[in-house]
Amino acid sequence: MRKKSLSCLAGVALAFGYSMSSSAAPELHLNFHMGGSSGGQSFVGGTLINSGDAPVAHGYVVVTLLDAQCHPLKSVLEHFANIPAGEKLGFRVPINGALKRYRLASVKGFDAEGFEVMAVDDNAELLKGREPADREYCAKAREAVVQRE
Repeated sequence: MRKKSLSCLAGVALAFGYSMSSSAAPELHLNFHMGGSSGGQSFVGGTLINSGDAPVAHGYVVVTLLDAQCHPLKSVLEHFANIPAGEKLGFRVPINGALKRYRLASVKGFDAEGFEVMAVDDNAELLKGREPADREYCAKAREAVVQRE
């Protein structure tokens, strides 16, 4: 009985050790983003950081454009390539026309086997805190248009 228990324990330890050594994983962070304009071209740019210990093979950022009254206009998808472990990547989503307002709708990254990796918006808490003021702004902007009509 003791021999069977020891071999079972050794098997568990080996499996645990293997899973620990093969747990390399990328972790994508949206560190920063903002809208801007340069040379007559509008864009939304920012920084992605892979804080994991394996590369993010590829991914995308989706920006939803809004008009001055916060009505959604369209979403723009921009791909990005490899982000090595521990590295940063700047991104720039070109926008046709003037940028009024935007929401960063989605950030996704994928590992070398095509599986989705954990993605964290480091600004989410800050943006959530601003949401009531943003909603108030949007309501007032829409009211102003209705009053002019």
